[in-house]
Amino acid sequence: MAASEQPIIALTMGDPAGIGPEIVAKFIASHKKSDPKIVVFGDQKFLEDTARNLHLNLDHVHIVARPQRDKFTDPVNLVPVKGGSLRDVKPGHPSAATGRAAMAFVEKATDLVLLKELDALVTAPIVKKAINDAGYYFTGHTDYFATRTNTSKYAVCFVADDKRVAIVTGHVALRKVHSRVKLARVIRTIALLDDFLRSTGVAEPRLAVTGLNPHAGEDGLLGAEEQSEIFPAVEACKTQGINVEGPLSSEAAFVGHLDNKYQGIIAMYHDQGLLPLKVLAPFKTVNITLGIPFIRTSVGHGAALDIAGRGTAKTDSLKNAVALAAQLARAAKKA
Repeated sequence: MAASEQPIIALTMGDPAGIGPEIVAKFIASHKKSDPKIVVFGDQKFLEDTARNLHLNLDHVHIVARPQRDKFTDPVNLVPVKGGSLRDVKPGHPSAATGRAAMAFVEKATDLVLLKELDALVTAPIVKKAINDAGYYFTGHTDYFATRTNTSKYAVCFVADDKRVAIVTGHVALRKVHSRVKLARVIRTIALLDDFLRSTGVAEPRLAVTGLNPHAGEDGLLGAEEQSEIFPAVEACKTQGINVEGPLSSEAAFVGHLDNKYQGIIAMYHDQGLLPLKVLAPFKTVNITLGIPFIRTSVGHGAALDIAGRGTAKTDSLKNAVALAAQLARAAKKA
């Protein structure tokens, strides 16, 4: 695809106290003209200072003060967003100020994506407590985007190469998970993953659904959710033409995924689905929000506060997130 035909991808800077600014600076410093156009939303001075500390050259970045589609003329563009003073930010120490700034970047980028000035949105990591301290009462990007777009049927999905895992309950405390594993939510997540896989070229996806309890409940001996909620959801989806099996023990589902028996897994809770994927591909994992009315991907990791400011953060997940966003944007244009 010629550079002029490449999709235009929004990229937010993330929480200034985390590794977001570092991986964004590294990524755009190595960006090629043949790659999709990038529009960074962040604090200009903070990003430039970060690049300087890393000995990176950002002279090629085009500053766009009045963001519109026809203004994004260069391979890398920057929309300066002021989310408050970042003068006293210390790496690894997020605060209400850094949370406020991070959400300002996200809000501005979302505005432009919803106006169709941009084709997709990629987010660098935020810190959930920091955004809550700043008055944004969401458990992360996903809930914000769902609320912003008035979307009720959505799900978190993680992708690493040909591995895909959708999560039924998302960012929920473990003690609350069982109350969220309900028939309608399981059906919704199965259907969203099936639709996503079809949109990426998988003609007849085969899906596996995990149980909630050990050994998928052991016929009710170890828990009732499999019989009361998960199995009926699987059967309902089969009647809709979805090729899905379950509930299975999580190990059976993931071994089947590794053996290409399944093209995707629906897991009941965050760590059940994400932990095996991260072990298999620790730096490749990408987060995608299913169900919202625009393309949004993200790095598959957090703000990594323990290494913030050290210059050692890897950009693999960010590169994969941008590549997936571009792939989905091209597919959407063809459709």
